[in-house]
Amino acid sequence: MAFRTIIAFIRSEREAKKVIGAARLIASSSERTHIIGLYTIPSPIVYADPTGFADTTLFEAHEQRHKENSEAISALFGAEMSTGTISHEFRIVRSESSSPSAGVTQSALRADIIIAGQPDPDDPDSVNDVTDPLVMESGRPVLFVPYKTKLPEKIDRVVVAFNGKREASRAAFDSLPLLLKAESVDIVWVDPKKSNDPNVDIPGTPLSDALRRHGVNVHPHTINSNSESADKVLRRWIADNNASLFVMGAYSQSRLKEWVFGGVTSSIMADMPCLTLMSR
Repeated sequence: MAFRTIIAFIRSEREAKKVIGAARLIASSSERTHIIGLYTIPSPIVYADPTGFADTTLFEAHEQRHKENSEAISALFGAEMSTGTISHEFRIVRSESSSPSAGVTQSALRADIIIAGQPDPDDPDSVNDVTDPLVMESGRPVLFVPYKTKLPEKIDRVVVAFNGKREASRAAFDSLPLLLKAESVDIVWVDPKKSNDPNVDIPGTPLSDALRRHGVNVHPHTINSNSESADKVLRRWIADNNASLFVMGAYSQSRLKEWVFGGVTSSIMADMPCLTLMSR
């Protein structure tokens, strides 16, 4: 089991090397793998001038900027990929919205996984991008690459967040190609409800058993938060176990509720402790 078609979604030169590096990392042990470097041109946001007409120079500046960006990133992608033997290509597509991420959806239909950079507050080409469409609309798992931390040499220790919901279960199974290669995988459930099944001693055991049948070296764990937020508890577990990959279901509660009350997805997206695979 392996990811055969990988999209490396690149918005800027600043994040290019890390995104390409992550794509090569998960492809390194897979034969017949193909990496698609993808740059999307968002639709311009144009405001009318005092006479009520759109200023065409804004369109021209928009097109020129993205022409230069795409050419630079295409060259960088080619240079990085030329050092290996992995099959690859580079594509430029247009987004129907002002968000570059929204333009990935159509290309994702023929891919196994999407690699994207975490929005970087110091990178104007990524910080204003809304990444929700990648997870919510692509129908594919998304591996986010944090801008703060270095890429690991290999993905050997994995933490999977589980809460008994569909999104978390899907993320676990979507990440199977990576879990199978890992030395150890922890299924972590923060503040689980008591199970009504007398045969289940530890919540999360049925998921662990299912993954173990695939050959994953997996262990279920439950943690009492003691009124701490779930993301803080998970971060501590990730740090204590030196995890190289964190797997989680995205938006187990509604995006409105996340926006109003906060949630693990929003918190992790803002401050990623390591490579993070999200699925929904």
